[in-house]
Amino acid sequence: MLATSLIIGYLIVSYTLSSLFKTNRFLDILLKDTLHELNIPLSVINANLQMLQADEQDVKKLKRLERIELASKDLYALYKEVDYYIKKEIQEDVREKFYLDELVDTVVQKQKEMANGVDIFYNILHVELFADKHGLAKVISNLVHNALKYNQNHKPLHIFQEEETLVIKDQGIGMSEAELFLAFNRYYQADTTKEGYGIGLSLVKAYCDEFKIAMRINSQKNVGTEVILDIAYLLNKK
Repeated sequence: MLATSLIIGYLIVSYTLSSLFKTNRFLDILLKDTLHELNIPLSVINANLQMLQADEQDVKKLKRLERIELASKDLYALYKEVDYYIKKEIQEDVREKFYLDELVDTVVQKQKEMANGVDIFYNILHVELFADKHGLAKVISNLVHNALKYNQNHKPLHIFQEEETLVIKDQGIGMSEAELFLAFNRYYQADTTKEGYGIGLSLVKAYCDEFKIAMRINSQKNVGTEVILDIAYLLNKK
């Protein structure tokens, strides 16, 4: 009787898992195919948008076209995000050659929209890296976002390079030793009144661990925080 029950249980579990795996494979194929097809209409939208903007003189209509352009850019950013995670999932090598100063400039320009009057000063060398560009951009973006979020008295934020390290330094609320110990825990927030879910630093830590980037954080309560990333492993040394 027990043996019969075990066999029936095994068959039910096998059937359930088989159906689940088939569903997952179907969804995986659907997602990849849909993502591939999305690139075409996005390209068409952008091409026609540029032609409309070039021929339009009416200020109100140009404003509307500008809003469409921003929405199109948001869609493309989502497309690139999903594309990135699919490539990571199938363990495709997502590394590429790029320049650190150009990457930092792109991140800063996006973060300036949320800076709320805080100056962001940066001085980065034109050094070539061979790395996961999208992932590193997310790391820097998260660190800059945190520095802006926990800023106090609109004091400036500094991003600079010291030999083979990238430093992001603020004069914000800082962290105590106890808070620093918890900083990389998922969902931890030093100030729960701030927006967000407390996953930014855990993502930063995961990326740095994966790509062999040593990270140090120096912080003092009510003085500020300094995050130091060792990028030596990412440098494209010819």
